[in-house]
Parts: sequence; structure tokens; C-alpha cells
Amino acid sequence: MTAVLALKRSATKVRYCFDADADPGLLPRALQLIAKRGLVPSRFFAEREGDTLQVEIEVEDLDPATADHVGLCLEGLVGVRPGLWR
Repeated sequence: MTAVLALKRSATKVRYCFDADADPGLLPRALQLIAKRGLVPSRFFAEREGDTLQVEIEVEDLDPATADHVGLCLEGLVGVRPGLWR
């Protein structure tokens, strides 16, 4: 299983969902992957439960190849946990 699950994927919109360590630097690193493409998430949600962050990031105007690349980059962030978001 991959660490990052892409939900509600369409030709131009994707929602990334993942669990991660509750680390103060994780959220800015995840959002940087979107911002450096000149995009602002249309929806962002993060909730802490103990030592885990549950994160959802929805982005519009991503072509499929870029959406896949961003997903792989999110999986590679230090602190993103293996397995699917619940």
C-alpha cells in the first residue's frame, strides 16, 4: 500500500490523504510541494490525535502527471507514515 491516498481524483482536482508524525515541520513541507507550483489548496485539513496527524489536501488545476508526482513527493516526506489514511 502507498502512504498517500489520492481521493476524488478528476482531470483537474485531487485530494491527498495521509497519516504522519505530529511534527511541527511536516505541514509546511507538505504545503510547499503545492505552493512551489504556484497553487493554493482549495481545501486543507489536519487533525492531531496523540502523536499522529491526519492530513487532507485538495488541489485543483493539476494535470494527472503532476498529481502523481506530488503524491510521490508527499510519500517521500520524512514523517509520512506507511499505509492508507483512515
